[in-house]
Amino acid sequence: MMNHRSYGETKDCKGCRYWSERLAQSQGSSVTAVCISSGSVEKGKYKFGSDKCDSYKSGHYGAIDSPGESEEIIQLYSEDGE
Repeated sequence: MMNHRSYGETKDCKGCRYWSERLAQSQGSSVTAVCISSGSVEKGKYKFGSDKCDSYKSGHYGAIDSPGESEEIIQLYSEDGE
């Protein structure tokens, strides 16, 4: 799992639930990950953790595609009404 995630503490990609943990790569000394938000024009593009967009949703439980935890995380967000 990436250690660059901020779990909603920042209002950028690294804090967003749609910043993928399955589709990520090292780019120099940074991590980029694919945006998986169906509402974003950035969907499918590799984004740096510091990037921002208008489809941000807090990732306080982690990415919705966290390896081995996807269904549980999606359920937690739905219970929050998000």
